[in-house]
Amino acid sequence: MQIKDEGCLQCHGKVEDAPKTVTDIYGTTNGFGWKLNDIIGAQIVSVPMTVPIERAQKIFLTFIGLLAAVFVVTMILLNILLDVLVIKPVLNMAKISDEVSLGNMNVPDYKKPGKDEIASLSVSFNRMRRSLENAMKMLNE
Repeated sequence: MQIKDEGCLQCHGKVEDAPKTVTDIYGTTNGFGWKLNDIIGAQIVSVPMTVPIERAQKIFLTFIGLLAAVFVVTMILLNILLDVLVIKPVLNMAKISDEVSLGNMNVPDYKKPGKDEIASLSVSFNRMRRSLENAMKMLNE
């Protein structure tokens, strides 16, 4: 804080020039002897770090929670897709191949629509089964 107004010096200049009401209230030892453009004080502003740190922690925990939720949902969806697109068709083909290996040739063909690897495997599996049926008929004749 800097003295820029000469009016301040009427009360804070010399003790003898100060109004009696000021010296009666505040005494004669402090707040006098100021000169124009003197720096007579400093104002310190302090900001507690607890508020921004708490906010940062809340935001961090929210972010981590959302990230974990996205990870869990993604893993669940991947497991469902893996089950529907790969595991169930392979289990169906395994069940049919078990029946064929036990000699039951009356099981229906397994047809998986699409152009993925499982569909290609089902076509190959059905072709192999028909070839096995033909070979078995030739042996029995």
